[in-house]
Amino acid sequence: MKLGDIEITPLAAESLGTRSLCTHVSTPDISILFDPSAALAKRFKLEPHPEEYLTLKKSLNKILGFAEASDVLSVSHYHYDHIRPGFKNHVYNLSTRNERQEMFSGKIVLIKDNRENINPSQRRRGFYFEKDIKNIVTKLEWADDRSFRFDDTKVTYSQPLPHGPNQSPLGYVLATCVEYSNKRFMFTPDVQGPVVSDTLQYILQCSPDLLIVGGPPIYLSKFTDNEREIALNSLVTLASTIPTLVVDHHLMRDKTWTDWMIPVMKTANKSGNRVLTMAELAGKENLLLEAEREELYRMNPPSEEFMNWTQASDEYKLRHSPPVLGLDE
Repeated sequence: MKLGDIEITPLAAESLGTRSLCTHVSTPDISILFDPSAALAKRFKLEPHPEEYLTLKKSLNKILGFAEASDVLSVSHYHYDHIRPGFKNHVYNLSTRNERQEMFSGKIVLIKDNRENINPSQRRRGFYFEKDIKNIVTKLEWADDRSFRFDDTKVTYSQPLPHGPNQSPLGYVLATCVEYSNKRFMFTPDVQGPVVSDTLQYILQCSPDLLIVGGPPIYLSKFTDNEREIALNSLVTLASTIPTLVVDHHLMRDKTWTDWMIPVMKTANKSGNRVLTMAELAGKENLLLEAEREELYRMNPPSEEFMNWTQASDEYKLRHSPPVLGLDE
């Protein structure tokens, strides 16, 4: 999609069949790839369906192609659906040991500071990520609460924002605003609505023309009714003020998301604004494979060989690709 001279290309997300919010953005000055990863996860006591593995492989091929063509790679936080692991994992990531070195080599890298405002697991992941790439990149910069200028393009990162509610054990993420010729694109992953009022106010102050925001995880019982209400009210506020609001990620892991979003859609229509998923922004139909996993297993039963693989040990599955026809092509 074109926003003036800013071009926005959704590459992977729950509405496109994988866990991700990967987005490519380019201006006449710079090409940036945000959160260059995608992943799967166990759900409903079921490993991902073969169709999900094939979709993940296609998404990763697309991400790697855009990474190669990008000037800047940007990382909001260190969860593996946002940054590739530095080890072999065939269960949920289809990652290899050398993949991220190849992806980040020769790039400008703007990333979440791994030393502060970060939880223990992400600090550890961030440490090893920095260690893996620091000698092969053109430049590596902590991006927290900083702005970068590329000719006439301004790229502004937020202070660390809670990954969901305040004091979330999941840590913090960075939001990013790309501004060119009085148009503003904003990328706000994993703020879960947002569910924190300060995060909402920060987004409103940036006044984006197009916002991609990580929706709330309404599929999780630990996400409380009060947090759901706050997230819904935040999205209603955003829908009333932002011309194009793109809501995806955690929200699309639940089949009831369309019913939950009715107040947001009504507000956008009344205000003359649009609410889209990442798939719809890309001009595609929604493909909520994780939310529909039980139906996938029922309607398209996997092979006996695949089912045997799902019953193997975690260590075996990490090191051996799922037996899915076409996955290794």
